[in-house]
Amino acid sequence: MMKKIVSVIMVVLVVISATITLTGGKATEKISPTMEISADRISYAINDRLYGINLENTGNAIDGGLVSNLVNNNSFEHADTYEASWNITTKAHEILSEDGLNENNSNYLSVTVDKQGTIENIGYNEFYNYKSYQVNQKLSKTGDMSFRANVSYSFSAFFKNEDYEGTITLSLSANGNKEKYQFNLDTCEDWTNITLQIKSDATADGSMLLTCDGTGTFYMDYVTLTPENSYGYNSEKWTYASLRNDLVNSMKELSPAFIRFSAGEFDESETLEDLGSWKNTIGNPQERKQSYTKGEKNVYYINSNLMGMYEYLLLCEDVGADAIPMVNGGILSSSKSQYVDMSNKYANGTITEDAWQKYIDEISLRPEMDEFGNYVQSILDLIEYANGDVTTEWGAKRVADGHNEPFGLKYIAVGNGEFGDVYWRNFDAIYKIIKENHPEITIVSCFGDEINKDDNKNALEKVNALYPDVIFTENNSVGGGTLYKNLYKYDNYGRTGAKIAVGEYGVNTTVGDTLTKNNIWSAIENAAFLTSLERNSDLVQMASYQTFFSKINAQTTDTSAVWFSSNEVIYTPDYYMQMMFANNMGTNCISSEFNMEEDGIYHSITVDTEEKVIYVKITNNSRKPQKINISLDGFNNVKNPSVQYMSENFKSACNEPGQLLHVAPVEARLKIDNNTIPYDIGGFSINVIRIPYDTNDGSSIYELPTMDIVSPYIPTNVGLIVSGSVLGIAVITSAVIILVRIRHHKIVLGNKKKEDNKNE
Repeated sequence: MMKKIVSVIMVVLVVISATITLTGGKATEKISPTMEISADRISYAINDRLYGINLENTGNAIDGGLVSNLVNNNSFEHADTYEASWNITTKAHEILSEDGLNENNSNYLSVTVDKQGTIENIGYNEFYNYKSYQVNQKLSKTGDMSFRANVSYSFSAFFKNEDYEGTITLSLSANGNKEKYQFNLDTCEDWTNITLQIKSDATADGSMLLTCDGTGTFYMDYVTLTPENSYGYNSEKWTYASLRNDLVNSMKELSPAFIRFSAGEFDESETLEDLGSWKNTIGNPQERKQSYTKGEKNVYYINSNLMGMYEYLLLCEDVGADAIPMVNGGILSSSKSQYVDMSNKYANGTITEDAWQKYIDEISLRPEMDEFGNYVQSILDLIEYANGDVTTEWGAKRVADGHNEPFGLKYIAVGNGEFGDVYWRNFDAIYKIIKENHPEITIVSCFGDEINKDDNKNALEKVNALYPDVIFTENNSVGGGTLYKNLYKYDNYGRTGAKIAVGEYGVNTTVGDTLTKNNIWSAIENAAFLTSLERNSDLVQMASYQTFFSKINAQTTDTSAVWFSSNEVIYTPDYYMQMMFANNMGTNCISSEFNMEEDGIYHSITVDTEEKVIYVKITNNSRKPQKINISLDGFNNVKNPSVQYMSENFKSACNEPGQLLHVAPVEARLKIDNNTIPYDIGGFSINVIRIPYDTNDGSSIYELPTMDIVSPYIPTNVGLIVSGSVLGIAVITSAVIILVRIRHHKIVLGNKKKEDNKNE
């Protein structure tokens, strides 16, 4: 059997080799299309803030992800069930709220022990089967805190002793962990903070365990367990919280120009009284009011607000991104679908004017109300907190939190999904007050909503007429294939009104399942859309990817740029696509007559007139490779061109947990002859060609970060085509893929050794 498999492999390899030889021969080559790039066609400037991300607390993106605290529902404020993520085996226990830790943190755990009992927190655990929304009961009850060997963890909790006599032992419950730390509550007559350090002996997932040996009752609240090697831990500026290192690093390596922040407390609320409650997210963490985000399948995600306004502004500063905090338009976001129904009834006379006005007052604040004035003042206070000096009330609070200098906030986004007349009524009042007090702040408006098909168009017309200095937000997060239909959307927009921000762009393709829908096919469509934004960058000022972080098996969406588990980070092709675009920007667009869209080729051309480098971005949504020539005119001393590219043989090519990296960009040097660069565009590919000129010798061009080993991607079903020949088919497929990729890389490299010698 093995001899037959080897024979088949040899035959396939011979055929492939012959095919490569024949198709690579000059006799069969046709004349390649030429992309002409002329210095005379340098046009409008590109906003250097073009590419950014969205950060929101869904799918455990913030709590259970970016925030390093491992204890879930650490303050017993979980809205779904107060004991969520806790397993308690004592004589008795209950949640109390009288005489709690503070007004914002009223709930606490009361525990009565008779000789022995345990209190366990399982952390931010997974609860779905992989690539699905099917609840996995075992995962839902399994500890998912990530412990690392020889890393110390800081434990902190508030205790109040009623009459408990005995000890409590802290341990990290995971295979291989033996270290324990014992303490008592003898000094805890009132609420007392106990802090301990405990080291992990092993690298394993598990839970935090408190073992009680004694008798009596005590109270416990605000429990945290933080790895001491986390980002910002024990630093001067990161006063109250620290972050997960690998997730912060994923943001730094992407280099987002801005970060839009949406997290329950800031732009959403269940009651009008709680609008504008960003002030609950600063200062001592145990005094911050917790909230929740309700995701799909009625899953509740806690907002501990350890990533509060201060931490968000600090993160943006450390990453080098502009902050765009999103504040509410004075409207309950939960009213969206009902609002459409009620407005239709009002329009056709089904409900009276009085009934309509009564309904509006139930879901929104009116500008003439004192409550509205108080709400807008909270927005002004936010700006003062970010930008005021120590002599101002809220600037002094920022200084007390640990940041002496102003953050330099430039933007405020008013609204996140609100729409209709009630939004624009409130927006008008908020806009005027902000501009009167802070004319330097750029206001980002809301975008309307797909629920009302005409609302987006009407909103843009209103903004252009009344608020031309705002940035108008639109969303382009759609089903697979639709972004191609929107490639010319902004070509037809007027240029005299408001600038555009693409609030969320993204693709939910039919290729792949949850997580693996972020594949080369989705990345290519996103990239094609971004080439259209670059060509319209005189109008489009910002574009942010739809959902940045999601935890595997705890998601609320099928697609995210970065997926993570408790101990692993998965960079998707979408992530790498934006990395390539965001770090190879340019200052100006260059127009060109080149057009191969009927062959699936989309492109944009930009130039950095200061650094002296041309960027040619090309995507190919066809499996067929395409050869082109890039001809340069008016650019002196062109040398050392290079390319960053991703090219795959299957639409479904993706990266998954527990596997070697399959899809990631690679770099290569290119040939140049008489100001012409021959280039082979790989099938299913994204390419960024960099062409230094004049005084730039190429040494300052952006280089990709160090990546893990990239291995060929083979779809799971390919190896299962013929029953009984799985190994043979898999080996053959691997050989085919490797040879095809080697051939493509050789063509791209363009006789690299000769070119390197030529340029030395």
